[in-house]
Amino acid sequence: MYDTIIFLIHKKDIGNSHKWQAVLLNIFQTCEYKQVAGGCGYTGGLRISVTENRVRIEGSLSKYYYGNNTQTLTLAHAKEAIKRLGRQLNLPIDKADVMEVDIAENFEMKYSPDLYISKLQTLGSSHPNKWHGTTYFPINGSMLRFYDKGQESRQRGNRRLKRERCPLPERENKNLLRYEMKFKKAKIRQVFGRQLKAKDLYNRQVFWQFISEWFGTYEDIGKMSDKLFDVTFEQIKSAKDLENWCMCVANSVINLPNYIKEQLFKHRKNPQDTDYQYHKRLQDRLQKAFSQFTEYMGQSDLMTELTEKIEKYLSWKFTESPDAYDKD
Repeated sequence: MYDTIIFLIHKKDIGNSHKWQAVLLNIFQTCEYKQVAGGCGYTGGLRISVTENRVRIEGSLSKYYYGNNTQTLTLAHAKEAIKRLGRQLNLPIDKADVMEVDIAENFEMKYSPDLYISKLQTLGSSHPNKWHGTTYFPINGSMLRFYDKGQESRQRGNRRLKRERCPLPERENKNLLRYEMKFKKAKIRQVFGRQLKAKDLYNRQVFWQFISEWFGTYEDIGKMSDKLFDVTFEQIKSAKDLENWCMCVANSVINLPNYIKEQLFKHRKNPQDTDYQYHKRLQDRLQKAFSQFTEYMGQSDLMTELTEKIEKYLSWKFTESPDAYDKD
């Protein structure tokens, strides 16, 4: 599930054996730097920037290893990719700092991915931004992206076909919805309490902590119901019924329990000793409202399908896949 990474390895981690000119000889060099000694280029789709003091590596680790990022990069293959890169560049890549890493997966859906993505409404105080067919949720230290992976692959494949006349992989013709979560340096430190090294990426506990954050963030997204206004006069018999219904409508746009906890209480200017009790009363009130209308305002069928696919995939990955949590 690893995809795009940014590694940074400093001269102090390489030692006196660092010969930046030799690194440039091991890649397809495309430029030289004018202000400092060094240059940049590519290898296996990864962009390599080299100076006398450090080497920066950016790109899709999955594409580097498989040639595409529609396949899921297993832990074993992530380790092989990092080791291969180290041999290719003649650098101790295991010691590189992880500046960014994307956790991503593709899900084959029944309908067009855009229909599912349109149901994703808010994440805390963040609202989705759309750009060139991709929906973004910017959050502190991170970024979520949802888009039609099949369409992206087909567009790229059409350009490739003109040159190579090779057929697209069958899976790229499906309705593939891709969910990516980018972990930036600050978010990595927040989650793990330290700077990760490249070798940590094939540590099973680190890997599953990334996935836990990836899935937990998806769960926190407010999702639009198809049945928001499918209520009758008999269901709203009092002002309290109306309040409960309005809370449910608001919760479909923004995850209210999470918003109250993460935005209102955590950023309160003058915290009080009684905030804990007050917070609990509010959460209990919300849950009471949700329980009244859950039967009538259930989650969208599209969201139910997507969530079930994600949960089923993670269950298999956790217990049966080569990356299963308890495997040696």
